[in-house]
Amino acid sequence: MTAILGDAVDDVEEGEMSFPDDQNPDDKETEGGGAFGMAGHIASSWAIAFNLASSAIWHCASKRPVRPHPHANRRRYNHAHCDNGINPPCMFSFLAGSKGTTARPSGIASSLIPYIVENTGWQPGSEMTAGFARKTGLIGTGTGATMTLLFRNITRPVRRFDVVSLRSKSPAWKDGSAKFVLVTGGDFSHGKEAAEASSMMAREVSFEISADLNTGVSNNSGEDQHVSYHFGLDLDQSEASKSVGKDVLLRITLTKGTQFKILGLMLCE
Repeated sequence: MTAILGDAVDDVEEGEMSFPDDQNPDDKETEGGGAFGMAGHIASSWAIAFNLASSAIWHCASKRPVRPHPHANRRRYNHAHCDNGINPPCMFSFLAGSKGTTARPSGIASSLIPYIVENTGWQPGSEMTAGFARKTGLIGTGTGATMTLLFRNITRPVRRFDVVSLRSKSPAWKDGSAKFVLVTGGDFSHGKEAAEASSMMAREVSFEISADLNTGVSNNSGEDQHVSYHFGLDLDQSEASKSVGKDVLLRITLTKGTQFKILGLMLCE
């Protein structure tokens, strides 16, 4: 924990970082090839939308109190953590694709840049070489590529963390793996002493996601297969409210392989 806090403070003190310039030196038109097809794109977009909507509905439903006994005092349900159409339920989110929040790399960059304090090897982009893998996303290149996002002095608790990533049988992607470390309740904005002092109260969760698609189904067509993978994590509800007024740090590291693609990130109440 102290190592994460110290590294984050170093990143903040060195100044905020953004993405390297991404230019096409030959200025060639990119072909839109790929066997996945428009039908596959539409089906995948609806699948992602359904999974995220279902996750949100079940999360909100799980917070509703059981109907009380007729003679019991009625309790009022607080809808603050669900989408009421006015206050978005997520303090940070992006979802690539025509059915998401952005369909272009520039949209992902706009969402991330205000919070980046470290970036070595991650950049929004689209791989237009084959089918679904060409979908816009945040791409990490090279083992050890690291991006750190810092959300300062948050005004709403973080109760849910969602990641949507690419899983594939393509040699270009299947060996990739990324580690996600989320630290809530820390103080990364006021120097190392403040960070170390807050380390006792801060809470850290971490997990790793592989890009390898293990469908258990033989691929007789010889074509690469790609799917969207959704991982959702409910955070400790009793600790969530304690993070309000403090900082939240998210560090993503490519731990294996040469590439890993993130299609969506969400930090929600």
